[in-house]
Amino acid sequence: MLLAASAMAKDAGKISLDVNGEAIQRPLYRTINAAELKEPMRVTNAGEDQVKAVITVTGAPVTPEPAAEHGFKIERQTYTMDGAPVDVSQVKQNTRLVVVLKVTEAQPQFGRVIVADYLPAGFEIDNPHLVSSGDTGTLSWITDAVDPVNTEFRDDRFSAAFDRKSGDTSVFTVAYVVRAVSVGKYVRPQASVEDMYRPDRFGRSGSASVEVVAGK
Repeated sequence: MLLAASAMAKDAGKISLDVNGEAIQRPLYRTINAAELKEPMRVTNAGEDQVKAVITVTGAPVTPEPAAEHGFKIERQTYTMDGAPVDVSQVKQNTRLVVVLKVTEAQPQFGRVIVADYLPAGFEIDNPHLVSSGDTGTLSWITDAVDPVNTEFRDDRFSAAFDRKSGDTSVFTVAYVVRAVSVGKYVRPQASVEDMYRPDRFGRSGSASVEVVAGK
């Protein structure tokens, strides 16, 4: 990065731009908010040399995106610690739940795959040592469990990395344990799976609503 910055600085004297009528003789870096785009921003190369324009757009959707399957399908299921299905639309405070992330790869192939699940605000990961792998006795009722090469337990998400090969089975799962800690109504964000080096290969679940109610 330092070498690239140095090279750009050397060529800065050759850059000549016209930005909405203003002459600029240097590289242009600018962050523009949506409100500022009510009027068009016109950038013209006023020099003789070619100038590259790089534009990055960031934002958040107003409404949740629907579930999607592009090479991967991910299903998020929730159970009791004994393996009984749970309706998470309403959960008692301090309840421990097992979240199972089931991934189906339409055509298994080599890839570095990341599975991520963001927690509702009223939940927290209960015990990182109970993540389901191929031989976790506590969660032995889970099928198709595969050992991740790496797992992360953060305040807002669980993530697991997998190395995939063409000879692997199409379906693989990973699970972790959460606890409902704060009373209230929350949004349960989408779970996602993606190939780190193939952005066209990804999948995501739908979002949902969940309520934590006071226990008796």
